[in-house]
Amino acid sequence: MEILREILVALHLIGMAIIVGGYFTLIRSPKVAPGMLHGAYLQLITGLLLMGLAEMGDGEVNHMKLGIKLLIAILVTVFAFIGNKKQKAFASAPAAGAAPAGGDADTAVASAVKNPSATMAHLVFAGAIINVLVAVFVH
Repeated sequence: MEILREILVALHLIGMAIIVGGYFTLIRSPKVAPGMLHGAYLQLITGLLLMGLAEMGDGEVNHMKLGIKLLIAILVTVFAFIGNKKQKAFASAPAAGAAPAGGDADTAVASAVKNPSATMAHLVFAGAIINVLVAVFVH
């Protein structure tokens, strides 16, 4: 049972690393990458399995800590899902402000378009970091 717990902890940490690493690789133009969504799924699933193993064990279980971590993990997953959906819709939409074919360049709007999933990317990253802080500092 201890080997299973260690494997789940490793996968749980890999999920967090995928979220944080994905955020930092896209920090200049923040968006929710598909990998961040997969990392959120991995963290949620392995966290639930770890919670089940903790309940089955003989030791004391801090239900408040697990409840907070579960709530944050669900929020992170929902934010990643919404952000990924917005990002897919944004990527498949035609470019806004593009100059019409044969038109002059002055008619084109020269503005940078913010990714619609930028806010969700920030929330996913912040949620993952908060979950780590809860795991480390709440006893």
